[in-house]
Amino acid sequence: MSLQLDFIHHILSLQEAYRGTSPDRILLGKGSLSREERTALALQLTAESALRRKLPSWHTAGVFLPSSLTLEQCSSEEAARYKARFATPTDRLIDLTGGFGVDFWALTSVTGQGVYVERQADLVAAARANLPRLLPEAKLQLIHGESIPQLRELISTHQPTLIYLDPARREGEDTTRRVYAIEDCEPSLHTLLPELHALYRELSLPFPRLLVKLSPMLDVVHTLRSVIGVRELHVVSVRGEAKELLLLIDLAEATGEAKPEAVTFVAQDLHPTQPTPAFILPEALHYEESAQLRYAVSPRAYLFEPHAALMKTGLYHSIGAVYGLEALHPNSHLYTADTLPEAPFPGRAFAVEAVYPFASSQLKALGREIGAAQITCRNFPLRPEALRAKLRIKDSAEQTLFGTTASDGSHVLIRCRRI
Repeated sequence: MSLQLDFIHHILSLQEAYRGTSPDRILLGKGSLSREERTALALQLTAESALRRKLPSWHTAGVFLPSSLTLEQCSSEEAARYKARFATPTDRLIDLTGGFGVDFWALTSVTGQGVYVERQADLVAAARANLPRLLPEAKLQLIHGESIPQLRELISTHQPTLIYLDPARREGEDTTRRVYAIEDCEPSLHTLLPELHALYRELSLPFPRLLVKLSPMLDVVHTLRSVIGVRELHVVSVRGEAKELLLLIDLAEATGEAKPEAVTFVAQDLHPTQPTPAFILPEALHYEESAQLRYAVSPRAYLFEPHAALMKTGLYHSIGAVYGLEALHPNSHLYTADTLPEAPFPGRAFAVEAVYPFASSQLKALGREIGAAQITCRNFPLRPEALRAKLRIKDSAEQTLFGTTASDGSHVLIRCRRI
């Protein structure tokens, strides 16, 4: 049975009344609540703490969650707010894959109006309950249906200047594969972009911008070689974990062949207490191809670890060239220098205190010397848990121990302190 708006409002009122009650008790209860009421109410109470962490503004507004999977798959509030930079107050926005509405909410908070299209009835019902609470002043049009079959009508009626799209992996694709291709997603950009280009030309409308959200499991270079008209690639990580690839596409340029070498790369890690600067590199793949990366014989005074978003770009030569750093090893992706770079480094920076050869016979004695440390392993034969067990040291935020491989192929341990 599809969700109805009255039922959603009823569950939200029950949530206030039952707050503090065990969800298991509600599910097993034999009171006046129906099975559907108990199931929906228990879900709201069970997910409340996760909702508060991931979408604090939505939790404060008292939104309805149609399923636990919805919360797992939607953007976090930090990632959604990042997308707001792509919108302007004069944009006419349309979201062709509305979903739970988190990204639509962030973009509409700038545009003040927007059209949301979603094929799943329960998500549309939740959006009709939630979005007016979150955007009480915005002009919203929420449509239940497939966006691609009605694309001509949507474009001619609303004449969007900004189109948002979140393609999903096609049903039937192997979801256990960590890396997959843009060809495995739907709606297909390969067919959508030419269709949109032709529609805008036929209707004599100014070409819009497209913002496309993709999984970080997609191969960056293959994606850029496959999609025409990309101007910018944004790689977004949240609290050190790569979460999204964002393509900013100019539909006016979405003809001919893809030009991946001309794309500007932006890598940004979002963290509420440890903000890092964005890494911005125009014509990034061209720069990466020509950049000369030097390798250090041994770690210098400072050690640098790029954040997850920067790592996902694969611009390993460019990182060294832009910040004047030397790499420790082609596969370690750690960098070193005698001085700090002039520009703040997009990642973690450490002052090196000692470098030890990795020798099993000396690990116990070394563990007694170190005492306690955080452990990070890059291009190293042991995982952090195994190295900690061999050293017999406790965890500590006071110092960090890197296990890695030096340029000569030897394994080393680097003791350092975070700057």
